[in-house]
Amino acid sequence: MSGAPYDLVVRGRLVLSDRIIEDGYVAARGGRIAGIGDAEAPAPAARVVVNAGRAYVLPGVVDTHVHARSEPAEGFRHCTESAVAGGVTTIVDMPYDMPAAVPDLDTFERKVAAIAAEAVGDVALYGTIRKAGGLAEIERIAGAGACAFKVATYEADPVRFPRIPDGEMLEAFRRIAATGLLVAVHCENQEIADRGVAEERRAGRLDPLAHGRSRPPVSETEAVARVLELAFHTTVHVHIVHASVARSFDLVRRYRAEGVRATAETCIQYLVLDELAPERLGALAKINPPLRAGEHVSALWAYLAAGRIDQVTSDHAPWARGRKSDPDIFKNASGAPGVETLLPLLYHHGVAAGRISVLDLVRLLAEHPARNFHLFPRKGALVPGADADLVVFDPDAHWTVRGEELHSAAGWTPYEGMPLRGRVVQTFVRGRLAFEHGTVVARPGDGEFIRPVRSTRPG
Repeated sequence: MSGAPYDLVVRGRLVLSDRIIEDGYVAARGGRIAGIGDAEAPAPAARVVVNAGRAYVLPGVVDTHVHARSEPAEGFRHCTESAVAGGVTTIVDMPYDMPAAVPDLDTFERKVAAIAAEAVGDVALYGTIRKAGGLAEIERIAGAGACAFKVATYEADPVRFPRIPDGEMLEAFRRIAATGLLVAVHCENQEIADRGVAEERRAGRLDPLAHGRSRPPVSETEAVARVLELAFHTTVHVHIVHASVARSFDLVRRYRAEGVRATAETCIQYLVLDELAPERLGALAKINPPLRAGEHVSALWAYLAAGRIDQVTSDHAPWARGRKSDPDIFKNASGAPGVETLLPLLYHHGVAAGRISVLDLVRLLAEHPARNFHLFPRKGALVPGADADLVVFDPDAHWTVRGEELHSAAGWTPYEGMPLRGRVVQTFVRGRLAFEHGTVVARPGDGEFIRPVRSTRPG
C-alpha cells in the first residue's frame, strides 16, 4: 500500500502479558512494534496486513536451552528453521558445541560470525569456562555480548561438556556476578550417576529403562542444593536448567527466600513423557536428567499452575539417529530435538487441557525467559518498542507430529504420532515473515546475533 505509515499490521486475539485483546492489532515499523490497538479503532494502514481472525497473536517464543551445534548436521540454519516453524523467534544457544566448547573470546566471536552467515531467526549466546585456568575469559566473553554463562556439575565430555570443580565454580560465580549476567547450571551428581551406571552394568541391565534407574531424583536434587549453596555466598543470579522433579523447585524457592537470586526451568519432555517412554522409544527417549515417574510429571504440572516454575524450554539436542541406536543404552547420546514442538506441545497439554492459561503460556515461554536472560523488553512481550516478533497461532488446528515433516536435520522426534490441538500458522521475526503455512520463507542471514539489552555491569 503506497504511503502506508506501517510496514506490517497483524490483527487477531492479542496475548499481552496481563490480558487478551480479543480483536486487536499490532503495528510494526522498522522491525519494531510501533503500536497496539483494539476494536475501538480501525487498524491503521500498512504495506502488509494480516487478518488472523480468531487465531492468537503471541509474542515470539524465547527458547533459552538449545544445542544448535552439538550435532554438526544441524547447525544454526536447520536449528533456526526448526525454531521459527515452531514460533520460536529467539534461541539462546548452549556453549557445548562439537567438537569443543566455547570457553574463550576467539571461539565466541567465531560463533557470532556463524550466526550472521547461517541463522534464519535470532540467536543469543551462552559462554562457558574450562575446567581450570580459564576464568579470565569470563569478562571478555561478557563484553562480546554473551547473555549468560553455562557450567555443569556432571561431565559428559572433558573438553566439550566438562564438570567444573566446586572451587573453580565458586570463583566463577563471583566473576560472573560482577558482569551482571546469570549462570545456568546442569545439576547432576557425578558420583551418584556413575555408581548407578556401574551397578546396572554389573547386573547386565543395558535396556532403555536402565538409564533412568541409574540417575534417581537425588542425583539431581543434591547437585541443585550444592549449587544454590555456592550461589548463597556470591551475588550471582543462578539458573537451574532442565529440572525434572518438583523438589528442585522447592530448593530454589527456599534459597530465594534467603536472598539468593535463583530461577529454574523445566523442559517440555518432563511434562509430556514419563519414565516408561524408553520402553516404546528406546534410546530416542534417553535424556539427562532422565524422564521421571508419573507422580513427578503430575507434580510439575501442579507447580506450573501455581507459578512455581519460572520457564519452560526444549533442551533441543538434535542428535542423528546413528547416535541413538546402540543396544547398550549407556553408549547412546542423551537428548532429543524439540525446539519446533515446544510451543504446540505446551499449548496442547497445558492450555487446551485446562492446566494453565494462555497468559501463563506466554509468561513461561516468552516473557520470563527474556527477562531472566536480559533480552527483555526487546524480546518476550507485545509492547511498543519491542522487536516485532509475532506468532499467529491457531488454537483450533488439529495435526499429528511427524518427524519427517519437522525442520531439524535430526529427522525424528520423541513425540512421533502424537495428535495435537493448536499450531503455528505464521511467524514474524522483527516484522519480517519467517514461516508461513508449513514453509520456512526466511533465508540464512536473516537472523541476528542478539546481545543483552541492559549493561552487563550490575547497577
